[in-house]
Amino acid sequence: MPYTLLAIENPLLDIQCKPEQELLEKYNLKADDAILADESHKALFNEIVEKYEVAYVAGGAAQNTARGAQYFLPPNSTVYMGCISNDKFGETMKESAKADGLATNYEITTEAPTGTCAVLITGHHRSLVANLAAAEKLNVSFVQKAENWKIVEEAKYYYFGGFCITHDGGYNSAILVSKHAAENNKTFALNLSAPFLSQFFKERLDAVIKNTDILFGNEDEARTYSKQAGWNTDDIEEIAKKLSQLEKGNSKPRLVVITQGADATITAVGNESKVHPVIKVQESEIVDTNGAGDGFCGGFMGLYAQGVEDASRCVQAGHYLANIVIKRVGPTYPPMAERTNIPTF
Repeated sequence: MPYTLLAIENPLLDIQCKPEQELLEKYNLKADDAILADESHKALFNEIVEKYEVAYVAGGAAQNTARGAQYFLPPNSTVYMGCISNDKFGETMKESAKADGLATNYEITTEAPTGTCAVLITGHHRSLVANLAAAEKLNVSFVQKAENWKIVEEAKYYYFGGFCITHDGGYNSAILVSKHAAENNKTFALNLSAPFLSQFFKERLDAVIKNTDILFGNEDEARTYSKQAGWNTDDIEEIAKKLSQLEKGNSKPRLVVITQGADATITAVGNESKVHPVIKVQESEIVDTNGAGDGFCGGFMGLYAQGVEDASRCVQAGHYLANIVIKRVGPTYPPMAERTNIPTF
């Protein structure tokens, strides 16, 4: 049976902990930020495992979103591609994805260990430091293999996290699949993912945005893109409209969806924008905001991939799933056996 939704990006095993602010300062990290690890962060991963109580979650933004989308979709609807190693963390990743009903089709490399991400939670804030390792070893030739390209051709909806553009295999895969979607009137969704992508990979980002039908992001990512584009505005509704009107590879209008944490979500198509209030949550109910944005995209895509193209309804589904995520540790969802009484949007 063909999969309806295909997601691709960097699969990472999240290593979560709750350190003191001093640890962030030691490694020059900011709350609510996402960066790629460099030499200065080499000791961070060992330090958090040795000094703190850690939790492991099968992550990587697009994999989180794919697991969330499957929450809403019929069984065996969603498949995820990325590159891992044939090691213990890789096996943990496979099992975790399977437990959420997500089918995986990983490329296996022996050149690097499975990718990891340090998730440093301080209060309701989180700082992400990703060590891509195997995740950046994805080859576009893997996606092009006959049995894998068949999955691409049979899918109707695609979701890519922006982090994949930092390495050639991910970037070329995004270009390939987005062109296929544009030429075959399918839906390709992309997430801006982190401010540094607009700052350091804007040319690549724009090349993928060209064939993007649904562009997701948060307020920081949107404002950073606006600054890099020289738009001279911090107004989220204006930025969303401008993003919607960037060059498009086909005649289908682009929908832009910008979340703002506890503030309203903004959608825009062309010159029209709309404000969608979030579901208010008591401060005492919030456990962890890590992955809430991924959960939102999962809810949105889970409904959209059922043929619901009403942005307001899809935003409601996104808010619903994000609301569940922030009451749990990490980007996790209730076990499959407990997924009952999902509301109709």
